[in-house]
Amino acid sequence: MTMMGYNGIGLDVDLSRGSLSPFPLEEGFLLRYLGGRGLGVGWLTEREPFPEDPLGEEAPLIFVSGALNGSSAPTSGRFSVTCRSPLTGTIVSANSGGFFGPALKRSGFDMVVVRGKSPKPVWLNIQEGEASLHEASDLWGLGAAAATERLRNLASPQSRVLAIGQAGERGVLFASLVNDGDRTAGRGGCGAVMGSKNLKALVVHGSRTFPAAKEELYKAALYQTQKLIRSFPVTARALPELGTPGLVKLMADHDMLPHRNFQDVSHRPEDVELLSGENLRKTLYVGPTGCALCPIRCGREIVVQGVRGGGPEYETLANMGANLGIYDLQEISLANYLCNDLGMDTISLGGTLAAAMELFERGVLTVKETGGIPLAFGSKGFLCRLTEMTGLREGFGKILSEGSLRLARRFGVPELSISVKGLELPGYEPRATTAQALGYATSPRGGCHLQGGYAVSLGFFGGSREVDRFLIDTVAGHVIDQQDSGCLSDSLGLCRFASFSLGEGEFARLFAGFTGAEIDQTELQDRACLIQNQERRFNIRAGFTRRDDTLPERFFTEAIPLSGKNRLIDRELHFRPLLENYYRLRGWDEEGVPPAPGRKE
Repeated sequence: MTMMGYNGIGLDVDLSRGSLSPFPLEEGFLLRYLGGRGLGVGWLTEREPFPEDPLGEEAPLIFVSGALNGSSAPTSGRFSVTCRSPLTGTIVSANSGGFFGPALKRSGFDMVVVRGKSPKPVWLNIQEGEASLHEASDLWGLGAAAATERLRNLASPQSRVLAIGQAGERGVLFASLVNDGDRTAGRGGCGAVMGSKNLKALVVHGSRTFPAAKEELYKAALYQTQKLIRSFPVTARALPELGTPGLVKLMADHDMLPHRNFQDVSHRPEDVELLSGENLRKTLYVGPTGCALCPIRCGREIVVQGVRGGGPEYETLANMGANLGIYDLQEISLANYLCNDLGMDTISLGGTLAAAMELFERGVLTVKETGGIPLAFGSKGFLCRLTEMTGLREGFGKILSEGSLRLARRFGVPELSISVKGLELPGYEPRATTAQALGYATSPRGGCHLQGGYAVSLGFFGGSREVDRFLIDTVAGHVIDQQDSGCLSDSLGLCRFASFSLGEGEFARLFAGFTGAEIDQTELQDRACLIQNQERRFNIRAGFTRRDDTLPERFFTEAIPLSGKNRLIDRELHFRPLLENYYRLRGWDEEGVPPAPGRKE
C-alpha cells in the first residue's frame, strides 16, 4: 500500500542564488527516517556534504514537520530544526511546539532545506504549495513578536511564522527560533545559523488535509491514546494545573534544584516557594495555553507589569532563577519575555550567567570587565539588563553571547562551565539521579535532558516504568529506552509529555493507521536506533570521542548532601561501568563507535 500522511515533497532554498526548487521525497526514505528529528538527521547525514563551518554559507538548515503533523493525534504539533550547532559543533535537532509544524505540512511541503546566504535580509513565504522570497530589510532589527505581527499582515492573518529576533541576527551562539510568541526551537543555536544566512523568518499556510490510510486502525489507536493521556495523573492533572513550573518544589524536595552554578542544591524553603508553580498561579497567572491538538495545555499565560505573554517554564525558573540565587518571579518573567522576543535559549543563557557569577565570586571577573554590573549570586535588578546586553551583543554581553565554555576558557577556568560537549546543563542535578547523569553524558547534542532521555522522569513520572533515581545496575538500559522513546516522539511530532502515558506500541499504531505503513513497535524502535547511530557518526566526524561522553569535573570531585548522604559521582566505580554498559547495549565498540551503516540497525 502506498504510504499516505505525507506530501512526498521537500523544498530546496538556495539563498545565494535566490532559487526555490521542490524535490521529491522517496517513500523508502520517509519510512526509514519518519519525520521531524529523524528526517532532518537522515537528510543531513545522507544527502548533504559535511558542514565544516556551522555558520558557513553552504551549511544547511533543515526544517521538518513531524510524521504525525496533519493528523488528529493528541499533541501532534511538534517539528524539528536540524543543523550543525555553532555553539557546540555537534549535530543538533531543536524541537518546538506551537502550530508551525502542522501548518508547514499543510502548506504542501514535508521539509524545507535552506542553504547559502542572501545578499540582503529576506523572508520565505509558503502559501498553499507556492514559495517565494521577499526582502526583509525593514524587518531586520525587530524582535520576534513585532516581526511576526508584520509578516502576518503581509502574508495572510492565518499564517504561522517562525522567526529570529535580534540575537539570531547578531550571531548569539545560543540564539533560538520563535513561533507563536513563546514556543521556541531553543537549543544549540539554530537561530544564529538562520541569522548567518540573512533569513529573518519562514511564513507558512496551507489547507491540505491528510485522511487516515487505515481508518479503523487509526480510530482505535486514537481512542486508546486519548484515554491514556486523560487517565495518567501527570498528563491529566499535574501539568494542566501547574504546568512545568510545578516541578520547582518537587525538584527542590528531592535535592535536584541547582544553586550557584551547581555548587550545591541548598535553597531556603521560602525562596523555593517564591519560584513555585503554585506561587505563579496565585500571583501572575491568567490562564492555560497549549500547542496544536494538545489536551494537556501545560503553557502558562501571565501578566507582569501590565505586559501579557507566555510564562517561564521550569527550565527558565531553574536556570535563570534558582541556579543564579534569584527568586524574584517578576524579574525572571520579564527576562523570559526578553528571551522570547530576542530569540535566546534560557537554559544556555542561565548557565552562562551562572558561570560568570562564579567567576565574579572567585575574583576572576570584576566590575571592570562586566561594565559595572556586580555579578554576585543573588544580585537583583540586573537580570533583564544582562539578558538584553547578551541578545544585542553589547558590552559584556558580547562575551556572554558565546556561551559558558568559551567564557570560562577565556578566563582560564574551563571547569566552571557546567556543560557537556559545550551545551549548558538544564535544571536537574546529576549527582541526585544516576540515569540523568548518564543521559547528559550520552546525549547527541550535549548537556540536554530531553535528548539525554529525560531520564529524570523515571524517578517521578514513570508509572509502571518508574525506577529508583540512584539505581546503578540496570540504568544504562533505562536511559537507552528513554532516549529511543524521545527520539521517536521528536520524529513523529509528538510532545514528550505524551510519552509519560504512551509507549512505542501506541506510537506504532498511530503511525501505521495514519500512513498505512506496515510497521510494528519493534520496527519503529529500530528506526530510533538508526537515527541515533547517524547522530553519533556525525559527531565522530565532527571530532567528538569517548572522552567527550563525560560530565563537568565538579560532579566527580565535589560532594553535596543529598537525601542524608554526601554524594558525588564516582568516576571509576560507577560512571565508567555505566558508560561501557551503555556502549555495549547500543551495539557500539569500546570507544563508542557504532557499526558501519547497514540496511537494518
